[in-house]
Amino acid sequence: MGYSAARRPLFPVSRELMSANRPEPVLILHGGAGAMRKLEAGGEQRYREALRRACGEGAALLIAGQSALDAATAATRYMEDLGEFNAGLGACLTAAGEIEMDAAVMRGSDRGFGGVAGVRGVANPVLLARRVMEQTRHCLLGAEGAAEFAREQGLAFRDDFPSSERQQDWRRKKADFEARGGIDAGGLTALGGVLGCSPEATAVRDEVGDTVGACALDAQGHLAATVSTGGLWLKRAGRIGDSPLPGAGLWAVDAVGAAVATGTGETILRMLLCKEAVDRMDAGAAAASQAAIDLLEERFGKGTAGLIAIDAAGRTGFAFNTGGMGRALWTPSMAEPAVAVWPQEPWDRPN
Repeated sequence: MGYSAARRPLFPVSRELMSANRPEPVLILHGGAGAMRKLEAGGEQRYREALRRACGEGAALLIAGQSALDAATAATRYMEDLGEFNAGLGACLTAAGEIEMDAAVMRGSDRGFGGVAGVRGVANPVLLARRVMEQTRHCLLGAEGAAEFAREQGLAFRDDFPSSERQQDWRRKKADFEARGGIDAGGLTALGGVLGCSPEATAVRDEVGDTVGACALDAQGHLAATVSTGGLWLKRAGRIGDSPLPGAGLWAVDAVGAAVATGTGETILRMLLCKEAVDRMDAGAAAASQAAIDLLEERFGKGTAGLIAIDAAGRTGFAFNTGGMGRALWTPSMAEPAVAVWPQEPWDRPN
């Protein structure tokens, strides 16, 4: 069950699903925060429709009565497969031209958590992260150990990593940074200054925000969050960001809230940004999101991150201090998901 590119309305929500005794399901996702310069080349419409379709994939599962975790996982998996985002097929490359991906899932009902870090070749790291949560006694697996577990679980691997488009991007970005004296064989030497205001630090920030993620609330009142990323462009081999770390890249607690972050991982993880947001959910998801980003900006400056959130009442929120953040939203009153990218931009569909 999925979302048609022809923009037909989603399946009608049943009266049983919309009982007054149950919360309304809702799904919000993001496709990354940053300067969004890639959209200047004419790819904005394609990017927007990719967000809408991904949100539709997850929404269809909520409409069918499936869990928040199922919906958030489906939306994130869809974005991994598109090649349009910095996750899965579209993952960015290390300084050596390799792909190392991170992903995580969190279930709000029992704080179930699964994550993978530095994994190569796996088609859908978000599915692997969920298997870690559901099929092992561990919370986080890394590198070859994670890939070996993926093989044991029969998960798909791709032989087209990295894509030709990402290889072209890598050659261009590497030449650009080398011309500035900002890269060596181990990764960006400017990374140490990523928290500052130098031209090199600004350039790094422009490249780091395409992590994808989703938050969902289902008809039973359960919350979930998922995230997947290729990490930082031209990073040192073995670098791990915020995405697979609980409280940093994502956090979900039933009856409280859920949040997923995107941006410069080195700042997000040092702030436990998503836990900061969820801890403030008494004020509502919108206010909590803004408060968390304000706190991050106070410490690390502008151009660092964004996040999406849902509180226990099903209210959604988002905030970012970058040039843009692609985002999509679905609620039962909507015929199809709504999308926005830029600051102060309203949703492009009624909600």
